[in-house]
Amino acid sequence: MVSKVVRNFNTTIGGHMTPQLSTINPKVTIRNGKAITTSIAVAEYFEKQHKDVLKKIRSLECSTAFTMANFCAVGVEVKAGFNKREIEAYEMTKDGFVFLVMGFTGKKAAQFKEAYIAEFNRMETKLHSTPQPHTKAAERFSHSDTRNLTHLVWCMTNGFRFERSWSNAVWLALREVTGTPSPERFQVEHIPLMADECRRIYYITESLRQIINDAEKQTIKRLLRKRENIDTVLTEIKQLFEQFHYEQIGIITARTDHWYEGELTHFLERH
Repeated sequence: MVSKVVRNFNTTIGGHMTPQLSTINPKVTIRNGKAITTSIAVAEYFEKQHKDVLKKIRSLECSTAFTMANFCAVGVEVKAGFNKREIEAYEMTKDGFVFLVMGFTGKKAAQFKEAYIAEFNRMETKLHSTPQPHTKAAERFSHSDTRNLTHLVWCMTNGFRFERSWSNAVWLALREVTGTPSPERFQVEHIPLMADECRRIYYITESLRQIINDAEKQTIKRLLRKRENIDTVLTEIKQLFEQFHYEQIGIITARTDHWYEGELTHFLERH
């Protein structure tokens, strides 16, 4: 199971987002040396449904590099009545926030934007006024490194129905394995570690992709064309998922090793 960053914001979620007064203060915090806010805080402050803010973030037409630097998908523990459950949310930097709220229009929205940006500026001033220890800066990813890694992630997740969720999970796994908090760029020294993690995840996704493809072929051939008994065919397909055929998977990975290893080598050598 892919690990996930989990936050606890003490937010109450019922059947819908709890209405908040427009007079609440913008919520900006410092995390890992960066001033950030969350999609939950933005939804509350701008009096919007959190699901609508999530939809807006996911539809932003910004580059992968900008998204990686300014948005991070997180799992958030919230109260649901007397219980707690986990929902998806996003942490974002000031640049990410500005990009997001460009589409929020109206005089009231403009006032809210100004107040939120002022709070970002205040927190950044506070951060920069705090003496920081002098340490040797680690070499960070170049644009070429980011592009190569993005291609590897696409190779792992392309073709799945919930491709964005798969992609978010892979990026979270890479941040977890390297200990790189969002929105920091990855360190060059972690490239070998990330290559190993990409290799591990690729074998998982490629094996699953092959099983799904086989299940679809069986459905088309046996149910649609030959009109076999539906219960019999679906039972066999279920067994296909439950009883992993290791010899078949071994053939699959052996066949894909050469191609994907070439992509990994390209990433490792930083072309």
